[in-house]
Amino acid sequence: MIEIKEITKAYGSRSIIHNWQYRFENGKIYGLIGRNGIGKTTLMKCICGLEEPDSMELLTDQGDVSGLDYLTRNIYYVSDEPAYYNDLTLYEHLWIVCKAERYKKSEATGKIRELVTNFRMEEYLGFFPYALSKGTLQRMMLMFAFLRKTRNILLDEPFNGLDPIQLEQSLEYCRAYREEKCIVISSHDIESLEAVCDCFLIFTKDGIIAIDEKIDRARVNALIGDSYA
Repeated sequence: MIEIKEITKAYGSRSIIHNWQYRFENGKIYGLIGRNGIGKTTLMKCICGLEEPDSMELLTDQGDVSGLDYLTRNIYYVSDEPAYYNDLTLYEHLWIVCKAERYKKSEATGKIRELVTNFRMEEYLGFFPYALSKGTLQRMMLMFAFLRKTRNILLDEPFNGLDPIQLEQSLEYCRAYREEKCIVISSHDIESLEAVCDCFLIFTKDGIIAIDEKIDRARVNALIGDSYA
């Protein structure tokens, strides 16, 4: 659960988010939709602690986390740019995450096996990240996210570079974890968001509009001012 009681963020004279409040519930997947540069990534970074808002009160299952930094908030953010160590293989990366999350060895072994199988990554375990394609790197980042024990996951453009089979595998994994986590996804791929999300937040020039039902593409295009069709 992530509850924003108030958030305001501006860059100079330009207001990105103004006095907005919302509650992201556990057991749901939320989709962020809007034009480039309108504030989707800024919102995510303010929530996880990578960006400093002008004002914000932020609550999670951990309590009031407004004053906590990125490393101590129970929120995990996956950037649209893969982050990794050049000199570690994919398999070593997975174990690093398990170590950080304090998995027991048997628990880590089982979890890694599950993820590798579901994301069809067996052949890449010994590869270094620089040898992986963009879509494979994207799946690697999703695996890191689902290795985290935190219930709150923010995914920024997680479907970039995925082929149709990889995309369906990733969507299926998000669906499988719906009941365990609160997942927020920012993407221009509206079809994928429609396939997996329960609620949608539409970023418009006049603010953020929440839609808790199947989205009307024509209405969304009118709200955001540009067509994604």
